[in-house]
Amino acid sequence: MPAIVVLSDDGKILYQNLANDVQELVNAVRDGGQLPGYLTSTPAVQINGLVILANEPQPEKRNRPTLTMQQCRVLQCLANGLTPEQTANKMGISEPTVRMHLSALKKKFNTESRDQLMAMAGSFGLCDPFLGEKLEV
Repeated sequence: MPAIVVLSDDGKILYQNLANDVQELVNAVRDGGQLPGYLTSTPAVQINGLVILANEPQPEKRNRPTLTMQQCRVLQCLANGLTPEQTANKMGISEPTVRMHLSALKKKFNTESRDQLMAMAGSFGLCDPFLGEKLEV
């Protein structure tokens, strides 16, 4: 639910209220009318600059992508701090194959960087930097 907050020049909150009708509140502040829930006379308010009213953002719900065992192993190796070259040696595959898995993982998670990929994978519990071996998925 949107809210309106009126601050004094020194940053003190003069008025704060949740709003069912944001337009009514904005008009009351602009025109010096009575603010709902304000027991005394409405303070003098001057709007100079940008006023932003916004709802609290809803967290974006992401679905956990389906991964192959090789992709899970690559994620866990990276979570353990291994480079693509070290990951390739540990898994017994080529470095270009590791990079191919990374590219596919970034697409599946809709991320642009390896850091974003690791953060998303960690949030789904698909890898853990404190484990030496991959998690069961």
